[in-house]
Amino acid sequence: MCWREVLALWAGVLIAPAAWVLQMQAGYMLVQPACMSGRNTSLHLVTFAALVIAALGGLIAWRSWQRAGAHWPDEAGGPRPRSRFMGMLGLLLSAMFFLVIVAQGIGSFVLHPCQP
Repeated sequence: MCWREVLALWAGVLIAPAAWVLQMQAGYMLVQPACMSGRNTSLHLVTFAALVIAALGGLIAWRSWQRAGAHWPDEAGGPRPRSRFMGMLGLLLSAMFFLVIVAQGIGSFVLHPCQP
């Protein structure tokens, strides 16, 4: 297994959670400027960018899982089953964090940034 495949496996697992963390941090940082301007467009853009990044992580994980055999991980050991497991884990994590980002982004559509 070459280092690019290993990097793709780890990227598939870690990109979506990192997108969520960045969306959360950027959202908190942009609340005060959004309140001052009266618009929360920047909060929507941050949410959209985080969704794109999380989807990209899911795509990377899906491609890694396809490359490893596209079977549900079993109890076998070795590089190929481990790659299948990490690919599926990345796919599931990406889906979960995509939903978390959507759920947190709903607040910026419903609430005004100046609302306590």
